[in-house]
Amino acid sequence: MPLRAVRVRNLLLLVAIFATIVVAGCWDNRRTLQRVLEDGYPAMVEITGAQTQRLAPFAFDGWRPRFVEQGLSVDLKWSGKDGALHVFSKVPVTEDFARTIVSGDQVKLAILPAKVLDDPHAVPVITADAVARSRSLQEWTRDSALVAVAAWIGFGVSAFWISRGPTAMRGQMPAAFPLRRVLFGFVALVLGTVLTFRAWSVEDLASGAGGGIETTAEITSASTIPAASGGTSHVLQLSWKDAQGGVHHAGPIPISDRYWSKITRDGVLVVHQVRIRYGKAPDIPRPELVDDPAESPWQLKAALGIGLALMALGAGALFSAARSMR
Repeated sequence: MPLRAVRVRNLLLLVAIFATIVVAGCWDNRRTLQRVLEDGYPAMVEITGAQTQRLAPFAFDGWRPRFVEQGLSVDLKWSGKDGALHVFSKVPVTEDFARTIVSGDQVKLAILPAKVLDDPHAVPVITADAVARSRSLQEWTRDSALVAVAAWIGFGVSAFWISRGPTAMRGQMPAAFPLRRVLFGFVALVLGTVLTFRAWSVEDLASGAGGGIETTAEITSASTIPAASGGTSHVLQLSWKDAQGGVHHAGPIPISDRYWSKITRDGVLVVHQVRIRYGKAPDIPRPELVDDPAESPWQLKAALGIGLALMALGAGALFSAARSMR
């Protein structure tokens, strides 16, 4: 019985460590995906190959390891803004998108629109798969975090039970159980998980997670108006056509001072087209400017950082407690 309990404890520890690594990998993937959607430029990419990732869900972009959360990944190449040929291996694609490019055991070497960055660590985002992959990453992060928390708790309970077992009957002294360290690790891990997911959910609602239809709109007017809180603000009037040829207008749309300085020179408009993302509803809600995303408030960034730090601190405390008991 004690040997079986030790094996269960060790298995729970392995599951907890791997699930924690998956949470960190999915968080990094979501951060990279959002950065490519916001800062990347559109390009036509060519699929040059594909591979399954279930048995080896990791890739290396140079020295940097990367978690591949999907069962299929593709290799891409494209011509960058600098005219050079860029290649990127093991770009994850969702199962629904994979059905459109896989026929039996063959992968179609198709050419598709995507968002890319000339950065060896920025994973390209296939436009048709962006929303589905963002949603998939959110589900992966949530599920793996729940597994990690459950496994860490199970590991702590099993370690406590073993430490209180009849070891003295075998002529051994029972190991001192670091109760304070274990309790601190559990509390920090649970609080960090809740705080991190709360921050992520608020950020997803604010950013829209890359959803909607992306197109190019004409700037019909740009002006500076008095702000309600004092000072001035900059607004744009936009016009664009949908896929059916219908013309839509929107405005005034407020923009940041940073973006205003990019599209004007001495107060004169020098850029006359902008990329927007709008919804599919019949009333067409106010579009979002792709190149002028709303900045996350510092409170949200602080909550996310504190949550991740608490998760790491809690996992470290539990791992340290396990080592001391050994």
